[in-house]
Amino acid sequence: MKSRLLILCFLIILPAFSIAQVSDSIYYNRLFYVGKLWGHVKYYHAEVARGNIDWDNELIQALEDIKAAPDNDAFNNSLLSLLDRAGELGDISGSKPSFPDSLNNNTDLSWIQSEIFSDSVQTILENIWDRFSPQDNVYVTAGSASNPTFGNDNGLYESAHYPKEQERIMALFRYWNIINYFFPYKYIMDQDWDTSLIEFIPSIVEAQDELAYNLAFKEFTTRINDSHAFFSSPTYSRWLGNSHPPFQVRWIEEEMVVTKVLPEVDGLKPGDIIKAMDGVEIKTLRDSLRKYAHASNPTIVERELNSIITWGIFGDFSLKIENETGIHDLSLERNGPNFQLLRENTSPIWRKTKAIGGCDFGVVDMGRLEREDVGKMFDDLWETDAIIFDIRNYPNGTLWEIVKYLFFNNVHVASFTVPDRRFPGALNWIDAKLAASTSKVYEGNVVILFDERTQSQAEYTCMGLEQFDGSVKIGSTTSAADGNVSWIYLPGNIRTAATFLGTYYPDYSPTQRIGILPDYEVKPTINGIRAGRDEVLEFALNCDFARTNTSGELQNVLIYPNPGNEIMRYDAALEGIELIELFDVMGRKVLSSENNLASGVIDISNLAQGTYLIRFYTKEGNVARRFVKI
Repeated sequence: MKSRLLILCFLIILPAFSIAQVSDSIYYNRLFYVGKLWGHVKYYHAEVARGNIDWDNELIQALEDIKAAPDNDAFNNSLLSLLDRAGELGDISGSKPSFPDSLNNNTDLSWIQSEIFSDSVQTILENIWDRFSPQDNVYVTAGSASNPTFGNDNGLYESAHYPKEQERIMALFRYWNIINYFFPYKYIMDQDWDTSLIEFIPSIVEAQDELAYNLAFKEFTTRINDSHAFFSSPTYSRWLGNSHPPFQVRWIEEEMVVTKVLPEVDGLKPGDIIKAMDGVEIKTLRDSLRKYAHASNPTIVERELNSIITWGIFGDFSLKIENETGIHDLSLERNGPNFQLLRENTSPIWRKTKAIGGCDFGVVDMGRLEREDVGKMFDDLWETDAIIFDIRNYPNGTLWEIVKYLFFNNVHVASFTVPDRRFPGALNWIDAKLAASTSKVYEGNVVILFDERTQSQAEYTCMGLEQFDGSVKIGSTTSAADGNVSWIYLPGNIRTAATFLGTYYPDYSPTQRIGILPDYEVKPTINGIRAGRDEVLEFALNCDFARTNTSGELQNVLIYPNPGNEIMRYDAALEGIELIELFDVMGRKVLSSENNLASGVIDISNLAQGTYLIRFYTKEGNVARRFVKI
């Protein structure tokens, strides 16, 4: 009886033992190459691209054999079986156009030559590439603004919230390959995209439940360094919470500062600093959640952390706050209506105001101005000396109407890199021009306000308005994620997004991860918040900015040659320069100079090629300029 029991136990565990023949490290290394192979076939094999093969399902079916393969020969036999199910290539007509490396996401095919693949597998993969010519792909469709969309690539999106291991792997491969072939900013990620795949294979495979799977995937999406990497799922929403506290916050002077409070709340006011929440120090809490904050630059990481921390479950929560009178404990309630109540604004959408010095300004809240009201707004503000367009918000598509009142000729706002739907991996340049007016245009000046809340269309609106001759930009770092968004659908009801239209200035200067650069950097302060002041707007209400084409000596500083190579010169006649700093596109300081400022020359020979921000500091303020090292 005992021997029969032992035999029965052996038979029961035998299948599991056979699947676990190889170590995790070997399995994960296999998956890295399987993910690249699967995407290569998905986008370059004619039959798969036409949708004649359920390529998601073929992968899912193959993964069990791939995992169980006891050696590399068996592994390659599994791959050959998978490739065979892709079908015959057939006769392919036409040829591939050539693209420069700067417009190609898929320049490195050396992975095909990896020793992990047999000669037979390598030959098939090379043949698929050699015989590919541009064609429609069922998985990639055209968006309304040229950006590719992926709504058809949604297999198992509405599956169980905790998909099976093979389905989770397929989700990982789907997302990785969409970004790999179509994300126009792959070249400026902090981490190589292959490295990110290697990093997250274990997290996705080993996720023990739906929350672990969702949080691993949420963290993975932050690796593209894009403020548009939104993420939603029922599981993630439950973890985040769907209720909001009765206040708003911003990250100011390295503190989480209350900026608005609902009227019925006692014991809390704008300018109070949140030091702890539910007994956890706020900076400890922020550090623990930082890996889930999707952002193009460090400033937006802090903005996203504000959102992740403030949303939560319905009900009471505790705060420790610091204000002018000391540190205090407070208990408040999160609920559903709070968020909308905090967004209510009954102030005028546009208004006139007189600045010190006697000039007249118009001030426009671009977050509430509607397209049909643009004409009326200009009628009311036509005689002002300048209009301040406050874009510390998200506009309502009004730029296309506003330009008609500012420019006689069509306006070249931006140049885009558009992913090629028919040739995955390739990008194409197109120019974006807005139709202007042929009638009389506004004769005052234009002042543009922005900060970290300025994102996407808001940044594009800044780009359009700053084409106005003499315009002045005031504020601080924007979200640095311009360009149209497309959604990606993944097993487990996960929906995430990214920027799929590369946006550049007309001179091809980049905006992603850099944002819109202010002529005058002005940020709010805690004391200003406590005093109820809008310090950015106060700075803008300056009659120097109301004189068209004149915005002060600092504003007119020149740098040349631009682009440059060995040295960069600046206008040394500008008096009072106290400091010059250079930053790379990631916001990292690469050079600082406090000496020999009167020479007007900076040695840039040791800098890598690319775009930089140079900022000049004087007692008057500071001003930024773009500089390209060639």
